[in-house]
Amino acid sequence: MGLWEVRFSKQGYKDYKALPEKYRKKVDRILSFLMEREKVDIKPVKGEKDVYRLRVGRYRMLVKFYREEKIILVIKIGVRGDIYKK
Repeated sequence: MGLWEVRFSKQGYKDYKALPEKYRKKVDRILSFLMEREKVDIKPVKGEKDVYRLRVGRYRMLVKFYREEKIILVIKIGVRGDIYKK
């Protein structure tokens, strides 16, 4: 079991279910790497606290870390150009 727990926001889960199967598997693999604290392509989102973006092929995934509870919340998954729009 991983050191961190992964949860999805309502929008994040909806985005995840809409992904093609190939990208869902990639997201699963990246989330398992995150849970185990392995190295992934992750960068902070400017202007947001504890929110990071992860690259998944042509998609981007926004996640928020709740460090004290050891929870990774998947906020949103989408194509690169649209992911940062509110």
